[in-house]
Amino acid sequence: MINFTADEQKLLAAVSRKDTVLQLIRAAIVDGRLPAGTRLDQNELAAQLGVSRMPVREALKQLETERLVVVYPYRGVEVSRLEPKEIFEMFEIRIALERLAVSRAATVMTPSHFSRLRAVLSEMDQHLVPVADGDPWMDLNQSFHGIMNDATGWPHLVETINQYRSNVERYVRYYFALRGREQSQKEHWDLLAACERRDIVAAQLTIEQHLRNTATTLVEAVEADGGDHKRQPA
Repeated sequence: MINFTADEQKLLAAVSRKDTVLQLIRAAIVDGRLPAGTRLDQNELAAQLGVSRMPVREALKQLETERLVVVYPYRGVEVSRLEPKEIFEMFEIRIALERLAVSRAATVMTPSHFSRLRAVLSEMDQHLVPVADGDPWMDLNQSFHGIMNDATGWPHLVETINQYRSNVERYVRYYFALRGREQSQKEHWDLLAACERRDIVAAQLTIEQHLRNTATTLVEAVEADGGDHKRQPA
């Protein structure tokens, strides 16, 4: 057992606060409570979260590397906006990463994984129509892909996928609440069936088509309203 000094314990507490602040701000961006273009004031965030400015500053630095915020010299920090070409780029990167992930998952997933995935998809079938109070389908969608990616047992791959996923998730959550989910849900079931057959080629083709369809729908929606969805913070 390590006996940390008082100074080291203070440092550990600061790290913990930074991670908590990071998770809270990231979640607010991803679920749309902090829409694209929102100005982020460090003092206000620190007061809201009950912390000093230091963990907020460190969290914003991390979010900048994740391209979720943009730091403008002498102007402050804003939640980043994604242009259509950036969305396409991120999805093309995700396609390469998730083709690798499903090829690995299809070979190592156990009956327990398949059972969990079927349970999630069955529940998603009950929430194809968006509701005003929350959106269980989107949360379940994240769980489905999370279970499949985690099954690879490759945490560095999963971390990289999640980084690209979180940046577009805020747009996906907003725009996909406005359209049908039937085609996406069919692709989920097709992906699971391919994995259950251990058919790596079919799994790769399915995830590629699934992500490319999502990217196309998303870009069309962003271009249709000028890239500025008007979702207000909760």
